Amino acid sequence: MPDFFDEFERFFEQHTIGEHRKRMNEVEKAEKQMEQRERKLQQNVKRLDEQDAEDPFGQ
Repeated sequence: MPDFFDEFERFFEQHTIGEHRKRMNEVEKAEKQMEQRERKLQQNVKRLDEQDAEDPFGQ
């Protein structure tokens, strides 16, 4: 019987847990990319606000 449980554990790891880990890695990667984009956008907004404070009419 131990062979059955070993095989079942391997099957479960490959088809369920393995797929879950793969998807979670993809989600984490996408989340990091979104956080980087958000930081860039915040930097751009800050830079534009500073420019607007210096020259509000763009002259």
